[in-house]
Amino acid sequence: MRDVPDAPLPPSIALVAIVHGSWHLRALLLLAALVHAGAALFILMGGRNFAWPWLLAGACGVASTLCAAAAWAPFKVRRIDISKAGALALTVQHKQPESSGAVRLLPGSLLWEQLLVLRLGSTDEGVAREQTVLVFPDSLSRESFRALSVALRAIAGRNSAGDAKKIL
Repeated sequence: MRDVPDAPLPPSIALVAIVHGSWHLRALLLLAALVHAGAALFILMGGRNFAWPWLLAGACGVASTLCAAAAWAPFKVRRIDISKAGALALTVQHKQPESSGAVRLLPGSLLWEQLLVLRLGSTDEGVAREQTVLVFPDSLSRESFRALSVALRAIAGRNSAGDAKKIL
C-alpha cells in the first residue's frame, strides 16, 4: 500500500456523524418476528411430523418475542467523531448522561456500500470493551453516510497497512 501507517489522514476526512436508529432494521426485525410466529403455528398444526413439536414451537415463539422486543426497543442515538489524525470517538446518547470514549476500529468490521458493521474496541488499557454498531443508509443523511464510509475505509486501510508492517 502507498499509505504510511502513522501518517495523519487528509484534513477533509475529519467529521462528526450522528447515527440514528434504522427503520430498515426495525422492519427486518418485525419480519423475522412474523416468520418465527408463522413457523410456530406451522409446527403446532402439523405436530405429528415433528419430534417434540411443543418444544420447537416454544423455541420459535421465544425467537418471535425477542425479535419483536428488539424491533420496539427505543432507538439509541450515537455520535461518531473522527479527528484529522483518524482517531475515533463514540458517544451514546440515550436516557443517560453523555458517555463517550476513544475507540478503535477492530478487524472484522464490514464496510459495505449499503451497510456498515463497525466493531469498535475501547482504547483504554485497563478495560477491554467491544461493541458493534450497525449503520444503515437511512440512519443518517446520504452525504453523511458517504463521508463516514470513506473516512472509515481510510482508517481501515491505514490500520491494515500498519498491521502488515508490524508482521513483516
